[in-house]
Amino acid sequence: MKRYGLDEILDILVVGAGPAALVILHEAAAQGLRAVAIDQGPVCGALLRHPTYMKWFSTTQNLELCGFPLLANDKNPTRREYLAYCRAFARYFDLKIITYHTVQQIIPLDGLFRVQAADIHGRSSVWRAKQVVAATGFYDSPRPLGIPGEHSPKVSHRYTEAHAYADHDVMVIGAGSSAAEVALELWREGARVTVVMRGSVFDTKYWIKPDIENRIREGSIACYREAAVLEILPDDVRVRTSEGAEILVPNDFVLAMTGYEPDTRLLEAAGVRVDPDTKKPAIDEAFETNVPGLFVAGTLTAGVDSNVVFVENSREHAPVIVRRIAEKTAARN
Repeated sequence: MKRYGLDEILDILVVGAGPAALVILHEAAAQGLRAVAIDQGPVCGALLRHPTYMKWFSTTQNLELCGFPLLANDKNPTRREYLAYCRAFARYFDLKIITYHTVQQIIPLDGLFRVQAADIHGRSSVWRAKQVVAATGFYDSPRPLGIPGEHSPKVSHRYTEAHAYADHDVMVIGAGSSAAEVALELWREGARVTVVMRGSVFDTKYWIKPDIENRIREGSIACYREAAVLEILPDDVRVRTSEGAEILVPNDFVLAMTGYEPDTRLLEAAGVRVDPDTKKPAIDEAFETNVPGLFVAGTLTAGVDSNVVFVENSREHAPVIVRRIAEKTAARN
């Protein structure tokens, strides 16, 4: 695997290679800055966490990066089409991306950053950079349930497609868009679906809400509102209902659509202040943290409010960040 930039001092090293990172690399090249991205998986690997047959809610225009045309069969591209687009974008602009390397440390030292990363075989290398941008997203850190049985083999925090669950009893935990859409798709593909939510209403898209509520009203999908999952057992799930009763719900699989939490350990170890409640890193108007030269981009800027930063607005972070870095570089020279 390629390991760009090992023998030089980079202007920018980006941790992560999602859409926000791709735009940073593109903007850096336009400013004549040497930039490399390192990702623990493939280019835009976090998008592989989305359902296999997903279509974006956003249109092609809102998902395009740097004016590079996104060609799709519909105004809302599929997951597959957007992954192909991201690969084409990286290839066309010859972006320097190191894949399948997990960043272990970001160490500020003597006016530079030492970034240590290990490949899939555990072999470590160290890159040197004047600035680092953390753009790691949040899809690798599902929000835990914190209950007995959570680590059972029948439990998953990610959903790919319905085929594996057809003709089985499936519990969907959550009340967001993912929970509602997964429950509907599972039901349409022949699963027996039960939804359990802590609140009383779904927080989902306006055209999804009547669909899921109608399926519940007609009895096609079971739903326990203002309820709590207490324990996951091999053949059942123990649930406390809104009336306070504890019941056993027959179950083969559990899909915990409870969202994700940002993993800020890398930033905190580098000295970045992170709010313990919101998980938001301390950043200024140019997304620079309290550690000079260390920036944050993409969904990581939003902390636990991961539903407020998307591709269409995170792509706006890059010009601001690179402009600040270009100004610093010019001042040094």
